[in-house]
Amino acid sequence: MAIKNASDLLVYKKSPADVAQITRIKVLNTTPLSANGTVKILNTTTSGGANVAELETASTTSNTGSDLIIKIYTVLVNNGYTSSSSVTDGDYIYRDFTNAHQGDVNTLSFADGTAEIDESGIEVIVIQSGETLNGQEPIAHSTSASISFNEDLRDITSKDSGGYQENAGGLRSFELSSDALQDINADLDFKEFYDDVHERNEVIVRFAERDSGVKWEGSGFISSLSMDAGVEENVTYSVTITGTGVVTKGTY
Repeated sequence: MAIKNASDLLVYKKSPADVAQITRIKVLNTTPLSANGTVKILNTTTSGGANVAELETASTTSNTGSDLIIKIYTVLVNNGYTSSSSVTDGDYIYRDFTNAHQGDVNTLSFADGTAEIDESGIEVIVIQSGETLNGQEPIAHSTSASISFNEDLRDITSKDSGGYQENAGGLRSFELSSDALQDINADLDFKEFYDDVHERNEVIVRFAERDSGVKWEGSGFISSLSMDAGVEENVTYSVTITGTGVVTKGTY
């Protein structure tokens, strides 16, 4: 009998709708580049959902955050993105960009063009991750995953039971839980789980191997959500989903 690595077993959550990704691009106000020049934008997405490996901005003329963010804005808007207005945030200026395609997409990034990007010159933060209707996404950076099944018993002991308690099957239930590492600025799972709690959303969840094998799937509600941030320790969170209705077993 082959025992598979337990890390293959994860809790998955289904997206309730097609969602476009929103990406915040932050640029240092002062000298984000080594000198005036271009930067490359990698992994942008077309309106049809195709990945574009590389685009390049026009050359900056003042090597400032406001100059570079406009150059980035021009390229992305010309390639199907929409954008918010520029916002100054301390040492940075940023814009939020939404790709035209609604669904799972690659996160765009930046690389040196004719100019080198200074350390922390450009930051990319995913504000809202792209999701595809009915797409099952595993909980990111999971450190544990579990599922449990329960059945309440009904006492049917009578004077004919010979002095021993007798039981019959009653209500059945199931519960999934997961612990995960959390990056406050990048990982959106905790925020989405919080939104589900706040809005009392019913969620569709699955417990399965990452690639293939047996799966259990059903609906539930977030019954517990917590985050822990100790001194000089990893930020972690825990989520528990209590099932409602039938859980189904299958393979894929």
